[in-house]
Amino acid sequence: MKKNLFICFSVVLLILNFVVASAAQTVNVSKKAADQPVKIIKKPVVQFGRCSQSSGITKLRVTFDKSAKITDAKVIQTSGCEDFDKNALKAALGIKFKPAIKNGEAVTVTKPVEYTFRVM
Repeated sequence: MKKNLFICFSVVLLILNFVVASAAQTVNVSKKAADQPVKIIKKPVVQFGRCSQSSGITKLRVTFDKSAKITDAKVIQTSGCEDFDKNALKAALGIKFKPAIKNGEAVTVTKPVEYTFRVM
C-alpha cells in the first residue's frame, strides 16, 4: 500500500514539475535591425527533463531556411541541464515560421534563439 501511494505521489509530482516548467518557459529570437525578419508562427514548448537547478537559459544558433524549414540548430550556450538542452534542440527543429524576404524573394537566415526555464 505504501509503495503504491509513493508511486502515485511521485507521478503527480513529476506531472506538476512539467506543468510549472512549461508555463515558465520563454523563447527569444534576436531582432537586430540589420537582420532580415523571420515571422515565427509556432514555437514548440520544451519538455523540462530532469534538472537539479531551478533555472537556466539554452542559447541556440538556428538556420531558418528559405523553404520555411529549420535546416540546422546548434547549442551555443548550455543551460547546465543536458535534458533541457536536448529538448530545446528538438523544439527548435519544430519551429514553424515564414521565411525572411529580401528584394521580394525568400532568403535563408541564421539567428540566435533562446529557451529559458525556471521552476516556480
